[in-house]
Amino acid sequence: MKEEFAVYGLPGWFMVAVGILKLSFATLLLSGVWLPVLTTPGAIGMAVLMAGAVTMHLKVGDPLMKALPSVTLLVLSFVVAIV
Repeated sequence: MKEEFAVYGLPGWFMVAVGILKLSFATLLLSGVWLPVLTTPGAIGMAVLMAGAVTMHLKVGDPLMKALPSVTLLVLSFVVAIV
């Protein structure tokens, strides 16, 4: 992960911040099983992070296969947010 963020020209602290946000939004999504009100904020937050990831993959010219997990999670997050 450090190497990827370096290739993207992002500072090390940003990797930590993204990791904390990913864990937070994933926790909201899991908690949404018991408290449905938490599902939408978790899905929207994850979608924002994945949109940023897709943007960075495109910016550095990564092959589609490298961006595919981010694209998949972006689409799934949108689906969860609107359902």
